[in-house]
Amino acid sequence: MSTRKQLPEILTDEEALRLKNIPNKRYLTGLRNKAIITLMLNTGLRVSEITNLQTKSIDLKNRSLKVVNGKGHKDRVIKIPEQTAELLKQWNKKRAEGPGHYFFNTKDGHQLKVRYLQAMIKRYADRAKINKNIYPHSLRHTFATNFYRQTKDIETLRKLLGHSDISTTQIYVTLANIDIENAMNSFREI
Repeated sequence: MSTRKQLPEILTDEEALRLKNIPNKRYLTGLRNKAIITLMLNTGLRVSEITNLQTKSIDLKNRSLKVVNGKGHKDRVIKIPEQTAELLKQWNKKRAEGPGHYFFNTKDGHQLKVRYLQAMIKRYADRAKINKNIYPHSLRHTFATNFYRQTKDIETLRKLLGHSDISTTQIYVTLANIDIENAMNSFREI
């Protein structure tokens, strides 16, 4: 089996934009879902980190969030991009307070289920006419590949993703380098 078949699917910028624009912000759940998708695409949070994100872990004024007990029980602080923070502020004004104080919650304030997010991402990917097998972790892969393409900083990416071993992060170097390979394949010699 070739390495390419084992690589995760990522979204192009155009596909990510289409996915992000499917939820209708006029509705409470649409605003929430748009905020979730945007946050995942711009920070690389895991689906479990989204569902477990507590209100007290987000500082919208300073545009940062703390992932508490991420995978491997490693806490980390992530800077929130400006436009993403603005969307989170909109959600924060309208969301219901609930018993668990989860930032992303249901209309009655309860914690979102991982299965809900998985189904929501699939449904929106279908509606956005994305012909790839997209699931929540695809958004994490998309963020990581884009971050590496733009910065070439594998160590910072490792810390942002909460990886303990740099070899886990190396896949994004491979994904980013496929662009170079594809460009060379379409290059016409003189």
